[in-house]
Amino acid sequence: MTNKKIYPTHLSSIKKQGIQNTIITYTGVVIGFISLLFVQPNLLKPDELGLTRILVAAASLIATILPLGISGVTTRFFPYFRNTENRHYGYFGFMLLFPIIGTILCGFLIVAFKNTIIGQYTEQSALFTQFYDLLLPFSVIISLNMIMNAYCASLFKTAIISFFEGIFTRVLFIILIVIYYFGWVNFTQFVYLFMLIYLLQLVSMIVYILSIDKPSLKVDITFLKSVGLPRLLQFGIILTVSNFSSIGLKHLDTLVLGRYMSLDYVGIFAVSAYIAMIIEIPLTSLEKITHAKVAQGWANSDIEGIKQIYYQSIKYLLLLGGLLLIGIITNIHDLLKLLPEAYHQGATVVIITSIGAFLNIATGVNTSILFTSEKYIYGTYLMIMLFVLSLTLNIIFIPLYGIEGAALATLIASVIYNTLKYFIIWRSFKMQPYDTSTLKILLAIGITFGLAYILPAVSNNEFISIAIRAIVTCSIYVGLAYYLKLAPELYKHFPWKIKNENSI
Repeated sequence: MTNKKIYPTHLSSIKKQGIQNTIITYTGVVIGFISLLFVQPNLLKPDELGLTRILVAAASLIATILPLGISGVTTRFFPYFRNTENRHYGYFGFMLLFPIIGTILCGFLIVAFKNTIIGQYTEQSALFTQFYDLLLPFSVIISLNMIMNAYCASLFKTAIISFFEGIFTRVLFIILIVIYYFGWVNFTQFVYLFMLIYLLQLVSMIVYILSIDKPSLKVDITFLKSVGLPRLLQFGIILTVSNFSSIGLKHLDTLVLGRYMSLDYVGIFAVSAYIAMIIEIPLTSLEKITHAKVAQGWANSDIEGIKQIYYQSIKYLLLLGGLLLIGIITNIHDLLKLLPEAYHQGATVVIITSIGAFLNIATGVNTSILFTSEKYIYGTYLMIMLFVLSLTLNIIFIPLYGIEGAALATLIASVIYNTLKYFIIWRSFKMQPYDTSTLKILLAIGITFGLAYILPAVSNNEFISIAIRAIVTCSIYVGLAYYLKLAPELYKHFPWKIKNENSI
């Protein structure tokens, strides 16, 4: 029924790829910060920046429906097809059938509801309605990128995904903004070229896949039936609903903001939320690797390997996420002073979304575990429930509290979602990853935050102030981590030793 060749789940492989992904991702973060702090706010108007965000949000939401769940199917079931000699039984060709069907369905819906959707945004976000017809092609491009990323990740090649998403597209976006600023293209051309960046990413991913793999468009129907076509289709339909809800949770705030407030506020919110997003980068990098690894673990019945991934992810993500949370909250006012004055009102948004991001990272790779397991249906129920809850909270809070209301709605949804995922995994798989080391990490975070918060201002220069506070904060935090033996396995390369050192 399945491919007999076993591909074990190795923690060492995950660590190696995790380091690669983290380096590439944080290089992208540096580029993103340059873009965020010096390029976008100064060379684009807030409403122009807001337009790019709402276009991406709307297209991303449609792009989750368009491939009919094949990205999730690839992650979950590709381990059964994996066979280089037989060119994976034509899985690549099977995979591409889904977006073709989805494009036809989504195209019909986008045209049919055009006037209704435009009517919702004409008053506050008229600029968005001018580019409504770009939604379908943009959605197709984004969905195909998602599909290729899932296929590449299933080949355990995740660093290249981080490169294209974190560095390639951001560098091209900066270049495009500069070109637009100097008047070499008009705004309409700027928007079309913005979409072209994503198309270049797609083409590059396809070329890379063809260079490392031997995908076939000819589907092996016999093998496909042996794996179980009905369960693949059922999983795809369920994952379509789940992914729509998942992406919706990430973009609902932006879309609802554009409905009730001008694109200027969408731009301000996007910048503020991006700052907080830095906390989730280690989780994003790790999930690119662990999602396929955990799926392979379920296929191999390697429960112990999955448990180790889960437990270790909690520990290290808490450690790193805590330091990032402290750094952002204690430096936020100095950081926002580097932006034009219109963006200074985003401080509260950054703090609220940073707390939500930390709570998300503190639950580890629970999404990978739940959605690649036989209990994935529970995750789907959660996503549907939370999509409705998040939409309701945004509709209530945004008219009352503006951009802070959008941040608060996202925080509440994140807390509920991760709490429920934790209990489902605990009850279904008997995995409970928190222990006394978790309390020690939280203690280190609390002590470091308290000391960093009361640290007096030492300079009127924002750069110097941020640098000094960062050095002091990191020194305290690393010292506490060492003293409390929070990660003794990391110290084996140090010139000194820790007694009772424990390895992974």
